[in-house]
Order: sequence, then C-alpha cells, then structure tokens
Amino acid sequence: MIFHFTLLLWSLIFSAGLWFVAQGEVVLEWSWYLYTIGPLALISVIAARRVTHRTVDAAIPMLLSVTAPVLLSLIDAPLERELFVMIAGVMYYLGLLALYRLHYAPTDQTAQSMLSVAVMSAVFFYYAGIYGFYVNFNFPIWGLMLLFLSGTAAASYQTFVVRGRKERRRALSYSLVIGIIMGEVAWALGFWPFGYLTTGAIALVLYAILWDIAFDVFHRELSIRRVALRILFFLGLILLLLFSTPWNILA
Repeated sequence: MIFHFTLLLWSLIFSAGLWFVAQGEVVLEWSWYLYTIGPLALISVIAARRVTHRTVDAAIPMLLSVTAPVLLSLIDAPLERELFVMIAGVMYYLGLLALYRLHYAPTDQTAQSMLSVAVMSAVFFYYAGIYGFYVNFNFPIWGLMLLFLSGTAAASYQTFVVRGRKERRRALSYSLVIGIIMGEVAWALGFWPFGYLTTGAIALVLYAILWDIAFDVFHRELSIRRVALRILFFLGLILLLLFSTPWNILA
C-alpha cells in the first residue's frame, strides 16, 4: 500500500502550513521561528497520535517540523522555496506511511526502507538547518552540539524502537551514544570552512556510518567485512564532498 488518504491529508496540512510560511516575510528573529515551528510541531504530534496512537512516533515528523522553517529562512529564491516545500511534504508523507505500515507489520521490509529514506532526509535537513542557523546567528557552539545530540538521539530512537519495541531501554542507550558522538562531531564541524549544505551532507554521511554499525549491533548482525566496506564507501563520499566544495578559509 502506497496511498493512504488520512496520511495524505495530514501531509497536505503540513505542506500547506509550510507553504504559508514560505510565502510570508522571513524575519530572522527568535519569535518568528517559534511562531512558525510551533504550529507545525503540533500538527506532527496530532498526526502521529492519529496514525499509530503513539506519541513516540512523532519524532521524525517533529524533526521535519523543526527544521523546515529554519531551512526556508536560509533560501532566498521563491522557486527554490516552493521546491523545498514539495520535497519536505513528500518526505513527511513517506515517514507517516512507513510508521503506519510498521505499526501493523513491524517486519515490513518496504516500510523499513521508506522509514530509512525519511529519517535520512529529515536528519540531513536538521543538520543543514541547524548549522545554517549557527553560522548566520550569534549561536554558541555548545548549543550546536546540544541540538545535534538531541535531534540525532530522537531520530535514532525512532528507527530502533519501531523495529524492536520490546527493547526500548536498549534502543535509548544506543540512540544516546550516537547522539553524543554526533554532538562531538558538531563541535569539529563548527570550525570547518564550508556552507550549511555541505556541512549537513558531511554530518549525514558520518551519522549514516554510526547508525549502520549500531543497527547491525542492535540486531546482532554485525559483520566486520560488511562494516569495513561500508566505512570505505562512506569515507569515499566524504572525500568527494571535500574535493568538490570550495573552501572558504578566513584569514
């Protein structure tokens, strides 16, 4: 099942709210972010409760709700804003659909793949948006680290607990470890001479490495050979990003 009317309706409500934000004037102040993020976050909590009857499943929709307005504030071109709203809406629907299917069939492989795509997209939006906020505002590095830690832990917990509902304490431990490591990564990235999109992509690749290893350990499927091959692949992606991106080194 790919189409679900209720999920589509919630996704359209989210997209409409985000489109309304995109059409309005962006005011780079704390109050603007609170007024835009608040309603979208509330929509996500209600949608998750209606779809799976579990508040914990609001993590991924909430991550998109928090990040989307931040990224919109960094995009100047109207066409690019509208394109981003469409992409965010599709990812929102994909996430809700995956959570709905996994709620009734935890072993649904297609739904697990959809959830992975939605999570990685939401995490990329989150890293890029938060780092863009850090670069453009007088935001402390410890705040960047704390946001990376909390957002990463929430997204990771969602992916673990949806497939291992009887091991929530273990899932929380794994999620916190990944979050702490990504918090330290945020500290290092804070000194790199790259824009928010490149930094978000690098952070996503590093997160994917950690999540991939943790996921295999969590499900007791760890293979050293497979881990080594994946690390080499992801490191190749990072090198590609580093060599294809201008370095804005400040004198």
